[in-house]
Amino acid sequence: MRLIVFLLISLLVILALTNPNEAEFRAHMQQKYGIAGSLSLKVASIFSAGTSTGVSRDNYFLFSRYYIGGDGILPRTDLAWGVGGTFFDIEDDPATRPHGSR
Repeated sequence: MRLIVFLLISLLVILALTNPNEAEFRAHMQQKYGIAGSLSLKVASIFSAGTSTGVSRDNYFLFSRYYIGGDGILPRTDLAWGVGGTFFDIEDDPATRPHGSR
């Protein structure tokens, strides 16, 4: 029983320590999409009212969610989840959009 508790606590500590930050997300966008990824974040920062960087991060200590918009004229668009030092992009599936939006 102690081993299971120790392993669970160790996993939680590892996830907390490897939770990616905003700079790592920007590097991920640039690596995955090249110059288009960097430019899209720059454009988002221009049209964003609340943050100067354009990208926002919801930090849940063990993982993070990255999004743009929602505070200016851009609608909020979730981009990716960051867990354990890696990023999982959120796909824009038309079936999951609210009715009436494009």
